[in-house]
Amino acid sequence: MKKIIFLFMFLYPFLLAIAQQDTLPVKKSMGNIVDTLRPDALITIGKAVTGKAAIYDTDLDGTKTASGEVFFNIRLTAACNDFKLNAWVKVTNLGNKKYVIVRINDRISARQKKKGIVVNLSEEAGRNISIKKGNLSKIKIEEIIVNDSISLMNKEIDSLSLQDTMARVDSLTPNSFKITGKVITGVASFYSYNLDGTQTSTGEIYRNNKLTAASNNFKLNTWVLVTNLRNKKSVIVRINDRMHPRMKKKGRVVDLSRKAAGILDFMDNGLTRVKVQPVQFVYIPKVKQGPDSLRAVLDSTKPVDSLKTDSVKSTEILELTGIASFYSSNLDGTKTATGERYRNNKLSAASNNFNLNTWVRVTNLSNNNSVILRINDRMHPKMKQKGRIVDLSMAAAKKLDFIKKGLTKVKVAIVSKDTLE
Repeated sequence: MKKIIFLFMFLYPFLLAIAQQDTLPVKKSMGNIVDTLRPDALITIGKAVTGKAAIYDTDLDGTKTASGEVFFNIRLTAACNDFKLNAWVKVTNLGNKKYVIVRINDRISARQKKKGIVVNLSEEAGRNISIKKGNLSKIKIEEIIVNDSISLMNKEIDSLSLQDTMARVDSLTPNSFKITGKVITGVASFYSYNLDGTQTSTGEIYRNNKLTAASNNFKLNTWVLVTNLRNKKSVIVRINDRMHPRMKKKGRVVDLSRKAAGILDFMDNGLTRVKVQPVQFVYIPKVKQGPDSLRAVLDSTKPVDSLKTDSVKSTEILELTGIASFYSSNLDGTKTATGERYRNNKLSAASNNFNLNTWVRVTNLSNNNSVILRINDRMHPKMKQKGRIVDLSMAAAKKLDFIKKGLTKVKVAIVSKDTLE
């Protein structure tokens, strides 16, 4: 009897995985499949560029890129000076021959260029080709064009929910997609945890932490808006897999990844009734030509940092009180919302409460130290939720004397530019 119990306990995980395998078996692809692209789905154009690749710092999440959008390490993007902004490129790790498709939406700094770095990859892109943060790997970059119906322009939405799209990605607006095609209602389920790493119908690998889904009602690589009819929560996912026919008999219309199910908040119930609507993205990122070429002129602006506090007459048009923080030193050289470069030794700040290029006086309410500076950047929305009203440069934080504390309560008052001497 004990042997039978032991045998059952040993086989239970395997039996459970088989029972929950609701997706149709797919033929294994022989190619190097990365991000749903088959080896024959793209062609390379132009001259290849070789050099070293680095990985973005985690602290850069939420900062502005040269294209004007917000950078996130979970997206397949990169910084490079050898290709046009918004160009799609194939980056190959010459050490292991793995490659990944990324979009160029930022520029690398002159300091990195001196080190022989030609591309700065997001952490997600680096993970795809086994490049870790802190390591410099030799790579080859080739510009590509898609040779089939897969739309690369939509890949930047792959890991964003509808709420994220509206709340924390500056380059997208609520009207960045439109409903197209027939709306379907029915029951939604979600993948078993054990299916992580299995192959989907498109040939890519299913991951629990990606926003994808299986459905027999839409073409592969269709983007759909899935709404939980019980709580009205929504998420945008890409159909990259097929369901087993027996799921259709049960009234299932979509089988969601675990991350998507978590956003729709029905994992405790197991099933929920949903509305599924095909969507088409209509947003095309605008390439900002001006800011990318601004270097010495904007970075060496004298009036910003040569002002003495006691020589300024302030006019308190608007006044706010709240918590101030300061930039991480690693952000030195990154682009701000105005297009200029952030510098640790300049007097500037980020705030979502004032217009860009507004002059303000910031007063530390703990010691009454104050400084005059210009708002030239925006804060991450998460900072607003924490009660932050301004994020100061290192130089400004030193003048207010709260570097050791990290945070301090401040008063921020607009200063009329006309009264600046």
